[in-house]
Amino acid sequence: MTATNRQQTSARTALVFGLALLAYLTSSGLGHTAYDNYVRLAQAFLHGSVSIPDPGPGIDALHYGSRFYIIEGPLPALFVLPAVMVFGVNANQSFVCVVCGAVAVTATDIVLGRMEVSQYARNATLAFVAVGTVLWWCTAFGAVWMYAHVAAVMLAMLVLAEMYGKRRAWLIGFLLVAAALSRFPLVLSAPPLIWWVLSESVPSERARRFASLCAGVAPLLLLYVAYNVARWGVPSDIGYTVWYHQDQVGQPTGSPFRLEYLPFNLYSLVMLAPEFSRAFPWFRPTSFGVSLTLTSPALAIALAGLRRNRESVALGTAAVLVALPSLFYYVNGFEQFGMRHSLDFLPFLIPLVGRGLERVPRIFAASSIGYSVAANAYGMWYSWAYHAYTVVPRF
Repeated sequence: MTATNRQQTSARTALVFGLALLAYLTSSGLGHTAYDNYVRLAQAFLHGSVSIPDPGPGIDALHYGSRFYIIEGPLPALFVLPAVMVFGVNANQSFVCVVCGAVAVTATDIVLGRMEVSQYARNATLAFVAVGTVLWWCTAFGAVWMYAHVAAVMLAMLVLAEMYGKRRAWLIGFLLVAAALSRFPLVLSAPPLIWWVLSESVPSERARRFASLCAGVAPLLLLYVAYNVARWGVPSDIGYTVWYHQDQVGQPTGSPFRLEYLPFNLYSLVMLAPEFSRAFPWFRPTSFGVSLTLTSPALAIALAGLRRNRESVALGTAAVLVALPSLFYYVNGFEQFGMRHSLDFLPFLIPLVGRGLERVPRIFAASSIGYSVAANAYGMWYSWAYHAYTVVPRF
């Protein structure tokens, strides 16, 4: 790459980040979320604790023993730490979420650039990801659940940026664990992505690269085990299971992942529609969300991007595996526009959408992406206009 090309690449990266940051900041209303679990967890970390004071109702804090613990993946709290060091419990988790969303969009652009797709495919995919998926809505309303998704998308896209870049095995391993410690289902992306890295390595180098990858995995994994021991007294994470046993919509025994939840989750993902009203605005999304079919149908372009190669096998398998836990989970996301659980597998479909855009008719691409952007813009407008969800800040 020449010096001129490097300057152009850097300028584009800065422009994409700046535009995404501005768009997401504007969409967020610069508000604070009431569901600031990660601010509370970061504050606890700063004081050498893994438990938080009694947060009262509304915060997903598990009362276990005599203490309260945050059950969500812990890693997003690390991104909030600098703000908490300055502002304490008044740190703005929503602002950190916006920054993570902008980084996720920027990383997406870097991935597409390294894939060397056409400029048309790169720009169209970027627009779709930024404002045609629920990444937009989740970034704007950075409550604990949404922020965890956005942080996971950011980290997963950084994994893919490295996959299409230098492929440093230790960094891929480190980022994979970081993504999984933001949203646990992403751990299932590790086997196909690791296979992809190793299968395209020189046979004599595979053992060394695998060892390097394990070295990248180890630090965060060991910290996570220690975190679990400090909370639960065991190396595994029992938080979500115990929460399920205490939740009014859960059950007193067993796993939160059950076959009986599959029908509603499939219905939510594919068919769930807004309620229709005779009065304006006619279409009223409910707290259960809106199906992926009705919010981001342009994801179907990923099917056109499939090839008989390692890239398609790895990305397609990762997307399917990561989607599975949410299909069997006892809630579909709740208090959401769209389907926030789709953000778990979105990163692995993005490169396939970029490839697919070079194969599908442009009229189909334009109409499906245009509709996706319009649908998500409607969700943003409706959320603010009617304060339709509890995660929308009240000023």
